[in-house]
Amino acid sequence: MNTCPLIDIEHLTKHTFRLRVDRPDILIKSGQCFNIGLPGLEINREYSMYSSADSEYLDFLIRSVEDGLISQALQKLKPGDLVEIDGAYGEFCLEEPLNSNQEYLFIATGTGIAPFHSFVQTWPTINYKILHGVRTKDECYHAQEYGEGGYIPCISQPDDGSKGVRVTDYLTAKELPSNIQVYICGNRNMIIETFEILHAKGVSGDQIITEVFF
Repeated sequence: MNTCPLIDIEHLTKHTFRLRVDRPDILIKSGQCFNIGLPGLEINREYSMYSSADSEYLDFLIRSVEDGLISQALQKLKPGDLVEIDGAYGEFCLEEPLNSNQEYLFIATGTGIAPFHSFVQTWPTINYKILHGVRTKDECYHAQEYGEGGYIPCISQPDDGSKGVRVTDYLTAKELPSNIQVYICGNRNMIIETFEILHAKGVSGDQIITEVFF
């Protein structure tokens, strides 16, 4: 367990924030997870890294949930406060060396976009599209940091009166390259439904890697 000082906290919405802490002196692969807690609480929760693998700090994209002891406590932190971090671990990672001709489709809901933001921060020149399912526009976290055409929001509850679009709606209407490599991170129901749509479009199981985020 590493104890790291908080560098910065960026409040993105009422419930979602980006936490930035000092990076411990350990080997980290983009897409990996950490257990995060606070000194004295003796409990922790798992969060995917949001920053690049070679950054001097660690970022995490966190949503404060009702009755969430850790997430609510983290949301109240100030720079200089201490955070306990255990990791890195997990294999939800891109295989290296990367193939420059490979097309990637990253599919996420909510804060499940965290590992994909890490991928793009680590390898900004990869050929990717991120399909991000959110309820409202303000949940399109750091959308400006992705390359032109690389970020596709699917907003289910738009505030302009237009019809909402879900990730599965977009995928159903979309033609996909036969050699696409797909990574999916989000809630279990979305993953199951998305997997079925991809399979019906001819995307084989060995082209799909999933991680249940919540």
